[in-house]
Amino acid sequence: MTALLTGLMLLLSAPLSHATIDDAHSFAMEAAVPFVEQGFIVREDYWNGEVKSGQKLMVRHQMFKGNEYAFWLGTAQDDVTFELQVLDETGKEIELDFKSQGMFATVRVNPPKTGTYSVVFSLTSKKEKGVYWALAYGYR
Repeated sequence: MTALLTGLMLLLSAPLSHATIDDAHSFAMEAAVPFVEQGFIVREDYWNGEVKSGQKLMVRHQMFKGNEYAFWLGTAQDDVTFELQVLDETGKEIELDFKSQGMFATVRVNPPKTGTYSVVFSLTSKKEKGVYWALAYGYR
């Protein structure tokens, strides 16, 4: 039992430099909590990976007029600056509310019409060349 507790304590005290994509997803899900409390339904599918610090990524996503969407971008590194935008097919920003806090950023969207939109984001770290990330979303 002592060995199990010691192992658990070592695991919990591990530095974030050993963080994983799963940790990034956990922070994205932490960002979703206030939205779920407001009635958003979290989709099980999400995007994730490792990206070069400061490099922009894009995810194309179908959204339907009449639904409200929220995207939650999480990372496993603690010194990251976030950019997160949602663009329509003409490249016009349509997000309503961008917030960044600690290990995650959120954006809320009411698409003006049904269509395919681009979620564009970057994560910039001052310490790491590569940044683990996860992007999840929900709607109501």
